[in-house]
Amino acid sequence: RKPQTLHLESQSRRHHRSPKPRVPNVGINPLGLPVGDLVDRVKRGRLIAGGIIVWSVMTALCGTANSFGRLFLTRVGVGMGEATLNPAAYSLIADCFPPHRLGRALSIYIAGAGIGAGIAFMLGGAVIGAVEHLGDLPLIGSMRPWQKAFLLVSLPGLPIAIALLLMREPARQGKVDKVALPWRTFFAFLADRRAFVVRFMSGIACSAAISLATLNWAPAFLMRNFKLVAADVGLMLGLVTLVGIVGGLLSGAYLAEWAARRGIEQSQIRVAAVATLLTGPPAIAMAFAVSLPVALAALLVLLLVANMPFGIASATMQSLTPNQLRGRMSAFLLFCQNGFGMIFGPLIPAVLTDTLFNGEGTSLGFSLAISITLFGLCGGLALLSAARHAD
Repeated sequence: RKPQTLHLESQSRRHHRSPKPRVPNVGINPLGLPVGDLVDRVKRGRLIAGGIIVWSVMTALCGTANSFGRLFLTRVGVGMGEATLNPAAYSLIADCFPPHRLGRALSIYIAGAGIGAGIAFMLGGAVIGAVEHLGDLPLIGSMRPWQKAFLLVSLPGLPIAIALLLMREPARQGKVDKVALPWRTFFAFLADRRAFVVRFMSGIACSAAISLATLNWAPAFLMRNFKLVAADVGLMLGLVTLVGIVGGLLSGAYLAEWAARRGIEQSQIRVAAVATLLTGPPAIAMAFAVSLPVALAALLVLLLVANMPFGIASATMQSLTPNQLRGRMSAFLLFCQNGFGMIFGPLIPAVLTDTLFNGEGTSLGFSLAISITLFGLCGGLALLSAARHAD
């Protein structure tokens, strides 16, 4: 129904095979850096609350869109609000936990996104089905089910924003100047550590490409190779995604703590590196799987190792960065990680399928395996090199 309402039916048919980054990320990436600057200057809880209000209002306005242009602009508005969350949250969490527990704390926080992704896979269709039975809404009138769903999911934003405004913000830890540090100080900090920063950011960008390639193409892979319908894939993939992302993040944090207790230097970076290198084997196993249970088991292992780096990588950068640069550093990390991952993660498997396999849909698993193996080798080696330059 949504394409017909927005007059996009012909375009969606013509391009339905190509996965694209979600529109909100148009807002997240460019705005992350200036938002990071605000994180280093203002009350972070209030900044997050304002962002929640913006993206909740914009989500509700998505339900009123009657053209592609209007939907695009409102989704960009959602991204503008979302851009406040991670840089501010990373900085807040870093002030609440000691460095040796920060990886675990950030992994638990980031796991919320994995829980949300799993729930979205499993319940997205159910939400649409539930709102189909609702009548006309007061003061609004008749709406299509997808429009009602946008309104429904925007409702929790206001009470969450109010709770954040009432939250007592932790004091910034470490040396904190009364005057905010300028951008040239941040760039000088990066330049002084460029050998580490280039290797680390390259490695974590490859890790992000692996995760996003898997999440973008796993539904199509399962449907094409095992003749499944979207509803069945949604439930199975939701469960696997939830367990894989959450389990990977928490496992990465605990493994890094275990390695640190045994005297392994730069344990967080080294665990991230090994996990990234280990993504190739389960991707290859998934490509050659001859049964659905084997494919799902391989996918679960792939998601587990692919998501181990993200919480501990964020903790690494927070621990190495002075407090008044942490917002900008978090934004820079997310810019490198998501910018590369969202473009090349979904793109490379598609290019390989079209060029190496002549567009044969059932060869998608092999394209994924090749892409993930290459990303894993490059990312893992870059992170191992970064560990040697971290000091």
